[in-house]
Amino acid sequence: MGKRHDKRKVVIVLLIIGTALGFYMYSAFSEKLTKSTDLSDESIGGFKVLDNISSPEFIREYGEPIDQDNNHTYDYYYWKGGLKTASINKDEEKGKIMRLIISSTDDALYENALQTSKGIKLGSKKADVLKKYGDHYYKSYEQGADIIGYIDHKRNITLEFWCVPGGRVGEIRLDDADVI
Repeated sequence: MGKRHDKRKVVIVLLIIGTALGFYMYSAFSEKLTKSTDLSDESIGGFKVLDNISSPEFIREYGEPIDQDNNHTYDYYYWKGGLKTASINKDEEKGKIMRLIISSTDDALYENALQTSKGIKLGSKKADVLKKYGDHYYKSYEQGADIIGYIDHKRNITLEFWCVPGGRVGEIRLDDADVI
């Protein structure tokens, strides 16, 4: 009876591990499985993914960056008005925007005038996001945020709303879908 009981324990543990692994794999690929949403008109602060921070239009609107963080793939810039961008830092594509972010400071959680093309801004309710962008979204959870994401498969763009506890939008990201 002892060996049979041990085998059951092993089977149960393997089932739990398999289920957890399956859930993780589904979460990692759920954006690819989500139905497409047309994000062709989506911009943040008047700019879209693949625009360039060196363009005269961008410079006229945002001037020089306030601060900068670099990594091996992208340069992250902080601009006036609370905009943050990630742009390519090499070769002929230098300055091409791969990510636009609306975020806040710890001192002023929802203080940012920037918004999406459909009027979602920091502090908007999760229900308002769903009402304006629809039911074709993926869900994720990262850094304490409940993430609602939309993907435009044709344009390879994602739009994510990072909701903080209480169900309000605490950060918005408009990305090239290949940004890691």
